[in-house]
Amino acid sequence: MANTSTDDLYAQYHDQEISVSPFASAKMGLLPGQTSLRIDTYNIVCVPFKLSLTGAKLLASFSREEMVFFQRFVKGLVGLTVLLQPAASPQPLKIFGRCVLKSVAPMPGREAVGLIEVEWKPCPPDLTTMIGDYFMLSERLKQEYEEYKGQNIAINGDTSKQLGYNNFAELIVDKNKTRVAVFLLASDRADFLVPVQGPELTANTPTLLKLYFRSFQFSIRARITDHLKLPNGAQKVRASLEFSMELVDIIEHYRFSERFATKPEDSAAT
Repeated sequence: MANTSTDDLYAQYHDQEISVSPFASAKMGLLPGQTSLRIDTYNIVCVPFKLSLTGAKLLASFSREEMVFFQRFVKGLVGLTVLLQPAASPQPLKIFGRCVLKSVAPMPGREAVGLIEVEWKPCPPDLTTMIGDYFMLSERLKQEYEEYKGQNIAINGDTSKQLGYNNFAELIVDKNKTRVAVFLLASDRADFLVPVQGPELTANTPTLLKLYFRSFQFSIRARITDHLKLPNGAQKVRASLEFSMELVDIIEHYRFSERFATKPEDSAAT
């Protein structure tokens, strides 16, 4: 990321936080199983949960006794090691950061999982760059979300292949999942068929739409904007979609490949 200093990145993004999803891990180059926290003489394998320029939240497996034991080190200095491999890097990059241990507590609803919070002292420059790159990617994809609004993609065999779409989607209403058939997709909209046994939907119903692609599986917050009960009892539904980095990134790659694809008549002419 040329011509952007770590001070500039901190000033711009210090109050923002990344939820470390599979998409975020892939874009930042985080290598699975390669993050560890050193507390005193103990090395704890952990999983990044949230990352920011001021600190990190990590998940680790603890017994109740271990949780109590490590809580005694709160407010002390610890070290976090992260191994990552950005797309342009031929070799993994090992980053070490000094931190203050802010808290060790059980994750709500998961007693065997510890939620560890640390504060950078300071954030390592390479990690600052990685986090800053991701925030800038998010900003660019938000712009493209707006640009791609209303540019519908008809879902068929060819477009599913180009998008890497597995022709599998689930509508989640009140935690109940129903498989639906998506036939039109845009950055801000999805049109799909809900089977007869699916939930009875009404306008403005808040839902989640989970889409399955070869690259990622992800859920998008959605709201029903239009629906029609068909003679066979199924429902034809349109939903507005909130911004999803995963979906916009997939659409961006699809539009790029579509723009530069060789047309059959061009091939015949050559």
